[in-house]
Amino acid sequence: MPKVIEGLEDRILRAARKRLLGEELSSFSLRGVAGDCGIAVGTIYNYFRNKETLMAAVMAQDWTDALKRTREDLEHAESLEEGLLHICRAIRNFCAVYREVWSSYPAGGEFSTRYRKRHEMLLSQIMEMMKSLFARFEVPCSETGSTLYAELIIAGAQHPEIREEEIIEIIGKAIV
Repeated sequence: MPKVIEGLEDRILRAARKRLLGEELSSFSLRGVAGDCGIAVGTIYNYFRNKETLMAAVMAQDWTDALKRTREDLEHAESLEEGLLHICRAIRNFCAVYREVWSSYPAGGEFSTRYRKRHEMLLSQIMEMMKSLFARFEVPCSETGSTLYAELIIAGAQHPEIREEEIIEIIGKAIV
């Protein structure tokens, strides 16, 4: 029976995040993470299937934290525009943190399928936040509209030259 180490999964995730964001992606390895945690490489496999699932778990944890903060910010938004700005900034900040990781990662194998599933999940989460925001400020918004606005926010987040205020202005003009 394997020895259970308290809090090991969190330690692995912290070490993986530090390596993922602090070094070249090519140096990210399960062996390196295991060494940082003082455990055998095989122990990581008790928690994560491979390097890609560990990387995805780090990103998912960061996204969950960002989503929670954004939802809290939305509760305090004093206007629709302020709420949209919170959403835009959250997506942009998350993209900025992981842009280098994503651009360095080879897009082979199951990447397209996984990307599409994650995009759909992100889209639905943004749409849910936007629908709540629109309802709170009594602004009508169709399903099609919320889909288009969410896609606009995602696309804008991937282009640092596009300011959040420009995205909000486009959405504002569309809902008038």
